Amino acid sequence: MRRVVANYIFPVSQPPLKNGIVEFDDSGTILNMPDSKGNLTESGSLEYYNGVLVPGFINSHCHLELSELKGKITPGLTLPDFVSEMIAYKKQSDSANVLSAMVLHDDLMRRNGIVAVADIANTNRSIEVKYNSKIYYHTFVEALGLHGNADEVFSTNLKLKNQFAEKGLAVSIVPHAPYSVSDDLFRQISALAEKEISILSIHMQESAFENEMFTSKKGKLVDLFTRIGIDLSNWLPTGKNSFESIADRLPHHNIIFFVHNLYSSFQEIKKAIKDFKNAYFVLCPLSNYFIENKYPNLDIFLPFSEKVLLGTDSLASNTSLSILEEMKAIIIIKSGISFETVLQWATINGAKALQIEKVFGSIEVGKKPGINLITDFDFTNMQITEKSKLSVIV
Repeated sequence: MRRVVANYIFPVSQPPLKNGIVEFDDSGTILNMPDSKGNLTESGSLEYYNGVLVPGFINSHCHLELSELKGKITPGLTLPDFVSEMIAYKKQSDSANVLSAMVLHDDLMRRNGIVAVADIANTNRSIEVKYNSKIYYHTFVEALGLHGNADEVFSTNLKLKNQFAEKGLAVSIVPHAPYSVSDDLFRQISALAEKEISILSIHMQESAFENEMFTSKKGKLVDLFTRIGIDLSNWLPTGKNSFESIADRLPHHNIIFFVHNLYSSFQEIKKAIKDFKNAYFVLCPLSNYFIENKYPNLDIFLPFSEKVLLGTDSLASNTSLSILEEMKAIIIIKSGISFETVLQWATINGAKALQIEKVFGSIEVGKKPGINLITDFDFTNMQITEKSKLSVIV
């Protein structure tokens, strides 16, 4: 048994504990949290740390398959040109390089204190990495298709889903984005999701051109489809933004991760929470800034803090897969936001959304959440700083 103590423990499930003690066994399961009432007596069996202890982080949106693209994409392109560059690089990708990059960055995520990941997959390349990983993965097999081949696309994705499931990995089929999935494909994805009560994810309003496409069938996203040979002649604009346009194509009782929401309004978020009983909103601020030179408007999410999650997106649009770095970005974007709020987004909310909160998300007796130490912590303002660093305790 190990007994560790730090200046503060942030269990998430209860207020911070000054000079808190955590006892856990060799597997990392929390055995006890004796209350020191802020006062410690010397004990040779205690490990003392200067900093704060927090639960392991949940990365609620990632593309591990794209790890090979780190440093290869030009920042600030906006989404359509970002996608164009990414397509060009992916055509040149080498399977061995893709695999080694995934192995490396799976390990780095663990070293960055991440214990669970909601990860997008378009191929079976990540199966063995995830199977052998110390991280818990839920894989979202991503379906794309605007043409009249919904049956073929869905069948291909179903086979891929089964490959993950055969390894005992959590997996579900999900739509890529409002602008890249046909009505027929949406129907098949939703029907399976309702049948299996599966968790869904969809990229939502990551670009202003997404809304422009739905309102008028114009803009750089439409130009991109034309350039890469996707026929939009039978695709009709709705005159509404993307969120409104596809709301009735998704099941309203499943857990759904709406990812990015960079161009969403407060009213849209509020309506989504009303209409979708288990809606969550994943913020990836560093990726958003890399692609669009824009951060999400945190003010529209703060009233719904229990529904907010954090993700890193991929290394095609980020310099690292670190939730701590996303947290640092948030305190810069929104001065005055509390550390406890951001920590909630990085831990328990993601655990609940992935339905793994019995193990992860908070430091509680009986759980095995992982424990991270954050140093260079501002104890005056009870906040992380740009200099804060992380090390994994267990």
